[in-house]
Amino acid sequence: MECVANARPLIKLSISWRKNGVLVSSGLSDFNRRLTILSPMVSDAGFYECEAVLRSSSVPSVSAGAYLHVFEPPQFIKEPERHITAEMEKVVDIPCQARGVPQPEIVWYKDALPIDPVKMPRYRVLMGGSLQVNGLLPDDTGMFQCFARNSAGEVQTNTYLAVTSIAPNITAGPSDSTVIDGMSIILHCETSGAPRPAITWQKGERVLASGSVQLPRFTLLESGSLLISPSHISDAGTYTCMASNSRGIDEASADLIVWARTRITTPPQDQSVIKGTKAIMTCGVTHDPSVIVRHVWEKDGSMINVQSIPRMRLDVDGTLHISQTWSGDIGTYTCRVTSVGGNDSRSAHLRVRQLPHAPENPIAMLSKSEKRAIDLAWAKPFDGNSPLIRYILEVSENNAPWAILLANIEPESTAVTVNGLIPARSYQFRLCAINDVGKGQFSKETDRVSLPEEPPSAPPQNVIASGRTNQSIMIQWQPPPESHQNGILRGYIVRYRLTGLPVDYQLKNISSPDVTTLLLEDLIIWTNYELEVAAYNGAGLGSFSHKVTEWTLQGVPTIAPGNVQVEAVNSTAVRFTWTAPNPQFINGINQGYKLLAWEPGKEEDVSMVTVRPNFQDSVHVGYVTGLKKFTEYFTSVLCFTTPGDGPRSPPKALKTHEDTPGAVGHLSFTEILDTSLKVSWSEPNEKNGVLT
Repeated sequence: MECVANARPLIKLSISWRKNGVLVSSGLSDFNRRLTILSPMVSDAGFYECEAVLRSSSVPSVSAGAYLHVFEPPQFIKEPERHITAEMEKVVDIPCQARGVPQPEIVWYKDALPIDPVKMPRYRVLMGGSLQVNGLLPDDTGMFQCFARNSAGEVQTNTYLAVTSIAPNITAGPSDSTVIDGMSIILHCETSGAPRPAITWQKGERVLASGSVQLPRFTLLESGSLLISPSHISDAGTYTCMASNSRGIDEASADLIVWARTRITTPPQDQSVIKGTKAIMTCGVTHDPSVIVRHVWEKDGSMINVQSIPRMRLDVDGTLHISQTWSGDIGTYTCRVTSVGGNDSRSAHLRVRQLPHAPENPIAMLSKSEKRAIDLAWAKPFDGNSPLIRYILEVSENNAPWAILLANIEPESTAVTVNGLIPARSYQFRLCAINDVGKGQFSKETDRVSLPEEPPSAPPQNVIASGRTNQSIMIQWQPPPESHQNGILRGYIVRYRLTGLPVDYQLKNISSPDVTTLLLEDLIIWTNYELEVAAYNGAGLGSFSHKVTEWTLQGVPTIAPGNVQVEAVNSTAVRFTWTAPNPQFINGINQGYKLLAWEPGKEEDVSMVTVRPNFQDSVHVGYVTGLKKFTEYFTSVLCFTTPGDGPRSPPKALKTHEDTPGAVGHLSFTEILDTSLKVSWSEPNEKNGVLT
């Protein structure tokens, strides 16, 4: 390649060459005007560019370029052998690959005629140029030519293909074999022959597998071998492989022995035993009588040396006995059975249960959200490898013996609020956990927590009152129940007032809690009072009891009946009329009236008649009878109650009526004159009036 440039001054003209942008330094001559490539190769192809530069000048450089293409005639890099022999029905690849620039085209001929894969589908040109012939036939025998052509030239190579047929031959027949029941086995049968022999497997007269027959579990492999999967005990017997083609038949036989598989039929079961008791891990095995079985036990992957552990015993049947179990025995136990009839292993987990540990770090404190409550918290204990069922909470109140407070606390709980406690009492708690093994130990006791005092929450009990005099009432009671005293009692307040009247209560303070009676004095005679009692402690006054009512005892009337009128109705009877005293002055229940009559000077000898009260009439009427005739009397009326008589009304004087006198006495007659008699008599004892 030449590159001629002109510039002034010529001495400063410089020419450089680049290939694909890379500076070229070899093959240059004539002041770099000429680039010579000797024996061009494909790698020399590319874009060549020369650049002319005037050194020490601001004149821009000029450049020119051209492409160099290097052609390479075809060359074979893979050729077939001069003679190829192949069996009928086989597949043969005839190699032919070439290189060159541009890439050569491969064209195949058979017996000097071009091969058209479209018309001859058994012929296929592979990637790279090789020819593949499928399902060889005798007519495929002949001369095959491979031509490689490009614009730089052409080359050719050839080979002779001979297609042959061979009688079947079993090159690797089946051998006597033993298989374990349930496993797979392959009975080999490798053959040669052309055409490829057809394989038929038989057991006795029964065809198991062939090109057209295939029973379940019996598979004819591509190699001609027989796969039995899975094998059964009934598969034992003699198997025959028969190979056949158009040239003949060949066969080979072998015996198959099927061992009963060694299996663990009584595997160990997951167990949960109580600490100190015995655990039994079974490992029953079924196996072929002709094989010897060995049992090996592992715990968590490590083999157990039963002879070195006195607590363990291994029976002939593989059963593992573990006595005096403890937490160190917990784990996964694996029974491994080994034999020529197969191996098997089964595992089970052993869990050793024990009593749960005591709940840890119990803490009790007054509840901030509820009154009369204590919050209790603890840490969940070790459950003894058995889920907790519940907790039991015991309490000691005021240093009393421990008693169950809550018997069914949920096992998930780690805190509980104890409600309904009694103020001013101290409490201490302890817990224990329960699982299916039993009840664990109690935790340590909490610090003792005291509840603050509160006013008594219940009134005194059994409050009774009774009138003692007409101006006093005795009230008695019993303290509130101890569980409601809420502290140390300091005393009682008794309040009382007239029943039904809008008057204030009067209060009495009893400053001793041991005093439970009070005599209320200076009360109003025969008056109904309502009374209540309340207890108090250092925190205040509790609630008052229910009201009890009681009367003071009756008194005697303080005034006499009014409007008393008296009159004699005959010589021996007197009629009284009067009005009742004002009820407020009777001072009790009116039991009636007493009508009195007495002779002057004989106050001690009183005639008295009692009259029941008449509450319907305003004027009362009564009689005193049996009085003396025509006699002066003083009369009076009084009202009385159960305790006694009231004052008499002012005395009124009267006289009973006259009555016919009694008979005269000592009547006598004396003759005085012949015509006269003197009559004499004594006065009657009962004159019953003034004799007229």
